[in-house]
Amino acid sequence: MAIKNLSEEDKRKLRDDAKKEIERLEQYLQNTENVKVVDEFKNRFNICESAYKIILKKHQACKGKKPTSFLKIDMRQVPKALNFAGYSFNDQLLSDLFGSKLSTKGRTAKKLRDGITHGIDESAVLEIISRKDELFGYMDTFLDTIKSFDAIVIQ
Repeated sequence: MAIKNLSEEDKRKLRDDAKKEIERLEQYLQNTENVKVVDEFKNRFNICESAYKIILKKHQACKGKKPTSFLKIDMRQVPKALNFAGYSFNDQLLSDLFGSKLSTKGRTAKKLRDGITHGIDESAVLEIISRKDELFGYMDTFLDTIKSFDAIVIQ
């Protein structure tokens, strides 16, 4: 399919839209408190995601799947991969953390991370700020379980 050439007016509008997005993001980044909360949230979620993907990679290998550098979080698979590694997590916690469906509480941690990573969605920022303790609680529970699992002697 051939690409449609833009008129000069359309090019100007497109360049204006790009410029407005830069200005919006630069203005957002001037609020250091928002930036701090968002950065803490993204960093904490990245740690959860990285730990999970270590387990997912092994789970996929044992299923005979070809190794890949791109691993996707899919809630149909999350509990199975974690159970495979010997973890027993509450399904609701995993859904609140890695799911993609809206709940009465709001967006999942994963969806909020997506909202602030792929462009800064202001509603996602406000939701993270208003639900900070709850969201960090999910992530901390997940991480604490993984960090402390072998500290418990299994007989």
